[in-house]
Amino acid sequence: MNQERLLTLLASLFAGIAIVAVLNLVLPGESVAARLLVDKGLTLGPDGQTAEVTRPFAVQTFLWLAFMVGLGEAAYRLFWCHKEMREFDKSYLPSEPDVLLVAKDLVPIYRRVREGGTTLFVPRLISRIVLQFQSAKSVDRANSLLNSSLDLFLHEVELRYNMLRYLVWLIPSLGFLGTVVGIIAGLNLAAVQYKEKAGEIDLASVTDALAVAFYTTWLGLLMAAVLVFLNHLAQGREESVVNRAGQYCLDHLINKLYERIN
Repeated sequence: MNQERLLTLLASLFAGIAIVAVLNLVLPGESVAARLLVDKGLTLGPDGQTAEVTRPFAVQTFLWLAFMVGLGEAAYRLFWCHKEMREFDKSYLPSEPDVLLVAKDLVPIYRRVREGGTTLFVPRLISRIVLQFQSAKSVDRANSLLNSSLDLFLHEVELRYNMLRYLVWLIPSLGFLGTVVGIIAGLNLAAVQYKEKAGEIDLASVTDALAVAFYTTWLGLLMAAVLVFLNHLAQGREESVVNRAGQYCLDHLINKLYERIN
């Protein structure tokens, strides 16, 4: 994990903790939003007075943390796409249609690409093709390397979204887990009331507990839907960058290579 991604992860976790703290501070305990978003509610104390109860380790807290990490991961991938797109503005390759490139013309191109770094798709692709042509002096081999590199890049893009796909699975799973825990708590409440009140059950409190149990599933599914959209958006853009990089190298490098026949 590089430094930028690590900082994004830490900032996302901090943002998640901050959101939970602010929601607990702002939302009144009697509101539905408080029960839905942070599982904050009212309870009856020993003196008969109601008091607000916050649960810092409720399922909603972990939902918010996972959601913010997912948002940070999606934002990082979109930011990386922006960096990839800026590489096309650097004009590494000549754009004139009547230019032919021989081996000696590739030396300054390779030096410029290496000076800018080879962590992004365009400079990596150009440097590979230049080295291949310099060593083999074959346009066919350079074109074959372009095709195989594009396949590897697309596979690399797929691997970059493993964390985001895991979070998309984790968040609704946490929501379902919260629902199961809530149902168990509601049934336990009914059992306690049945014993303490000689067979009587306060249906209002039991149904209220069961209703809260389904809040985590609702919240988890909503968060997962947002992350799925961002995942498809970011991955689609990154794959389009790979395709554009391939077209750029094909039009301005492969098709302009001149293979001298002695």
